Amino acid sequence: MLQKIIIGILAAAVISVCSIWGYTVWQRTQAPPPVAVAASPKPAEAAKADTAIAPVAAPLPFEQADGTHFTYNYLPPRDPDLLAMYDMARKIDVLRQLPEIDQLDGWLMLPRPINYVAAQCDTVNIFYARDKGDIVLCYEMLELLVRQGLTIAQANGGSARDQLDYLLANLRFLLLHETGHALVDLLDLPATGREEDAVDQLATTLMLSFVSTDESRGDIARKLQLASNFFLITDDGQHDMARYADEHSVGAQRFFNLQCMVYGSDPDKYPSIVASGRLPAARAQRCAEESRRITRNWMRLIGPHIAPRHRLSAQEEQARIEEIERKQAQNRNAADAR
Repeated sequence: MLQKIIIGILAAAVISVCSIWGYTVWQRTQAPPPVAVAASPKPAEAAKADTAIAPVAAPLPFEQADGTHFTYNYLPPRDPDLLAMYDMARKIDVLRQLPEIDQLDGWLMLPRPINYVAAQCDTVNIFYARDKGDIVLCYEMLELLVRQGLTIAQANGGSARDQLDYLLANLRFLLLHETGHALVDLLDLPATGREEDAVDQLATTLMLSFVSTDESRGDIARKLQLASNFFLITDDGQHDMARYADEHSVGAQRFFNLQCMVYGSDPDKYPSIVASGRLPAARAQRCAEESRRITRNWMRLIGPHIAPRHRLSAQEEQARIEEIERKQAQNRNAADAR
């Protein structure tokens, strides 16, 4: 009986997510094409603070090669209990609805495509399979995120929209984390520390750096806060030697590292992260430099691999960012008027 109740709750959550998310996707297909987003993932703040992060010079007219495009596939599960997750993922085309993945598609020159695959894994996971170049989203992980989002929304008096926000924020971060593994592998990028920490930093950098007219930097910061909650929820604090020896940092450490990156990207804009206790003041003192250094280093590593078609001069990049910020302001004013 308990199992049936849980399945019923999950089914209701899936229906809610599908209806809201599916409607959002449909709306986008009816709206005029948005203004082009920034092709180079370098934040305007970082550009002003550190001129060493200059974009790659504009290409010559004959250099118009596009980057490597990704592939996407949804594999039917063997377990009938996962059919709801398969149907939801395929109906809303979840792998193509993640903004940073969409912007990376064709933006870099890679030796082979990255293949994004949703499949049954018989374990709760998202992982990069180096031998195939696949990034696999397990339906079991999708199911876990749906359940977690439902629990959080119910506990806080939230709605299906809050559940959807939690699901999307975590999918974005976790799939970008695995994309980081793929880029380190395919581009043979150097990492002198733990790769798991490095690709956490890359995922955060990309979310903070790819700016669109649909989301402000504040919107992205809030979604990174939702993504960081996953690390606390899955960290019970009971760690044995095997957990400390794992290549991943413990969940609480990943949570605070992410807080530092967000706060450090603009301390004047996000003082509440420290005031609320989500980041200790002692750590916060070093976060601006830490965030700037991490962003600079990742941009230096990725910059040479940007496809010629998407390279911009510093002036073009600044003009693009200013246009995006102008559109963001227009969208905010329109929303306030409603």
